[in-house]
Amino acid sequence: MTQMNRRSFLKLAGSGPVLVAAGSLPVMGALGRQEAGALRFRAAAGLPEPPLPAYATQVVEGSLDLARGTGLVTSRVLAGHPGAPSEVGLPGLTRVIRVVDIAVEGGALRLLGLIEDRSQLRPGESPRVELLVDRARGVVQAPFAGRPLAHRLV
Repeated sequence: MTQMNRRSFLKLAGSGPVLVAAGSLPVMGALGRQEAGALRFRAAAGLPEPPLPAYATQVVEGSLDLARGTGLVTSRVLAGHPGAPSEVGLPGLTRVIRVVDIAVEGGALRLLGLIEDRSQLRPGESPRVELLVDRARGVVQAPFAGRPLAHRLV
């Protein structure tokens, strides 16, 4: 049996969510891409929030079917600041959200979804999620630690 050290464990733990998200949600341009009723987006925010220095990055990526009002959004936390996040995902902080309803509010989209793997939820964390995608302002509002956090579209 091969012995595993801390570094190899972090590589292994971080590669799973990164590969799953990278394979299922392609990265698009700054304001996302909309094709025939579909929208894809990617947004990032530094953690912790200012005025503290960011040592991690929450990345929110989504693929939506606007005609059906459904989609899939992945939220994950990577080590490293937003300017240069690493490929190492922090364990227990990845959420796959199945979007069940999309409402248009002005120029923004309000997404209602359910977290797929509820075993990863923290005590008191709801499996119901609400996200706001505002392409006009270039912002995605997504939850982190039970409260909304503004992410910049990248």
